[in-house]
Amino acid sequence: MKDSNKKRIAFIYEGVQAEENLLANMKRVYLSEFYEVETFQLPADGNIYMLWKQLVDDEFETNVIDILKEMSKEAESRLREQNLKASDFAEIYLFFDYDGHAANFSEETIHEANELCKSLGMPEIKNKWDILERMLLVFRNETEEGKLYVSYPMVESIREIRKETAEYKRLYMPLENTPNYKHSFFEKSDYGNYTAITKEMWDIACYASVKQANLIVSKKAECSYEEFIKKLTQLDIYHAQKLYYIQNASGERLLAILNSVPLFLVEYFDVDFWNRVKRIR
Repeated sequence: MKDSNKKRIAFIYEGVQAEENLLANMKRVYLSEFYEVETFQLPADGNIYMLWKQLVDDEFETNVIDILKEMSKEAESRLREQNLKASDFAEIYLFFDYDGHAANFSEETIHEANELCKSLGMPEIKNKWDILERMLLVFRNETEEGKLYVSYPMVESIREIRKETAEYKRLYMPLENTPNYKHSFFEKSDYGNYTAITKEMWDIACYASVKQANLIVSKKAECSYEEFIKKLTQLDIYHAQKLYYIQNASGERLLAILNSVPLFLVEYFDVDFWNRVKRIR
C-alpha cells in the first residue's frame, strides 16, 4: 500500500548486478534513516544509448518511467507490484555507464534524433560523442525529466579508489580498453565487495571522486563546494572528457576514470555533508 506522505525517489540504472548492489548499499548506509523518503531501484536492462533510442522513438513525449516499462520487464514488474506510476515519483536519478563503444546507431536514427534536437533548440548531432551530451542536456533536473549521472567507463570504476590515500589509482586509461574494463581488475580492491562498503568508505569515495572530477575538469585537486556545484556538473565533466581525453590534441584517445555515485551523494546532501567529507584530508 502506498504511503502518500512519503517522497518517492527512483534510481534507474543499467543492470541488476554491480549497480543494484552498489546502490542498495548506498541507500542502506545513507538514506534508510530518512523515514519520509522512499527509494525504488529500477533496472533498465540496457545501456544509456538504448534509453536514448527509446526516447527518440517516442519523440521525447514519454516520461522516462514509462519508457523504462518498455525496456525492462523487471522494472515493470517492480512498479506494478507497488502500483506505482510516473507521477508518483518526486525525483528521478539515472546512473549509467559511459560505454562509448556501445553507441552504434543507423543514419536513420541519427536523422530522427537531429529533427528532435532541432525542435528542442539543441545543436545538431554530428557523431556518437554528441549523443551523451544531448542526454545530459535533457536529463539535468531530478524533479523534471530526471538527473543523469555517468560513470567512466562504468560503475566498476569505484574499485579504482584506494581507501588509504583517498584517491583513484589512475587518472585515465586508453579508450580502446573500455570494453574489457570490468574484467581488468587482477589485484584486490578496497571497494571490490559492494555490499560491504561502510559509511567511512563512502565518505572517502566522495572525497576521492570530487578530487578526481576536479582533476579532469580543471587540472587541480582541490575545489570549494561552490566550485563543485557550478563547475563540476555532469555536463562539465563530459565536456572535459571530450576535450582533454577522448578527442585530445595529441590524437591519443583516452578516457578519464570516474565513478558518479559518490558525486550524487555530495550533491544530494549539500554543504554540511561536503564539509564532513573534506575533513578526510
